[in-house]
Amino acid sequence: MIGARRGYGGPGGIDPLLLIGLLLLAYGFFTGSLFAPVRDPVFFVAFVIAIVLGITVHEFMHAYVAHRLGDDTARLLGRLSLNPMAHLDPFGTLLLVLAGFGYGKPVPFNESRLRSSLGVTAVALAGPLANFALAALFAIPLRFGSADVLGDVYVTILRYIVQMNCILAIFNLIPIPPLDGSNVVYGLLPPRQQYSWRTFQQYGPFLLLFLLLLAPRVFSSVVFAPALALTTFLTGLR
Repeated sequence: MIGARRGYGGPGGIDPLLLIGLLLLAYGFFTGSLFAPVRDPVFFVAFVIAIVLGITVHEFMHAYVAHRLGDDTARLLGRLSLNPMAHLDPFGTLLLVLAGFGYGKPVPFNESRLRSSLGVTAVALAGPLANFALAALFAIPLRFGSADVLGDVYVTILRYIVQMNCILAIFNLIPIPPLDGSNVVYGLLPPRQQYSWRTFQQYGPFLLLFLLLLAPRVFSSVVFAPALALTTFLTGLR
C-alpha cells in the first residue's frame, strides 16, 4: 500500500496513513499474517526490490511533475531524488517487511504555485503512471526472453516487480483519500465542488480501512484482479 496523502490531518491531527498502518499492524498480529513476506527468500528479495523501486519512482515523479509545473516545494525538501532514502517512511517500511503492506513518505506540493489549472490532477497521476511504466519496462524481458535463459529466480523477481507495480498503480488510483485518485478527482472538479470534496477527505482513511479489512472481496475485485490481468497481458505469462 502506497499512500499519496497531500497534507491531510492538519496541525496536531493524526496522520491518516499512520492510523491505518497501526490498525493494519494490529490486524496482522491477530490474524497471524505478520512476517509473511520474509518466509521465502526469493519472494522476499523480489518483494523488497519491487517495493523500493515502486515507491521511489512513484514519489519522485510526483515531485518532478510538481517541479515542472512551477512548484518547488518537493525539490526544496530533497524529494526530487531517485535515492530511496528520500522517500521511504520508517514505519511504513517496517510494515512492508513485517506484513506486506505499508507506505512511502507522501510528496507535499502547493497547488497555488502550479501553473496549470489541471496541475493537481497531473501531479497526482504522475505516481501511478510511473508504476505502470515500470511494470511495462520490466515485463519486456519476460515477454520477449526465454525462461530457460533468464532462470527461475530472475523470472520470479521480474514478474513480481511487474505485478507489484500494477497493484500499486491501480490501488493508488482509487478515489479515496489519502490515495492519489482522490487528488485526481479533486483537480478535475469546479471550485465549489472542490470544497465539498475536501470535507469528504477527513472520512477517506476510515472508508479505505473498511475496504481493506471488512470488504476484502470488493478490494480484491477492484485492485488485485485487474492487476493480475494486466500482469499477464504485459508478461505473456500465466
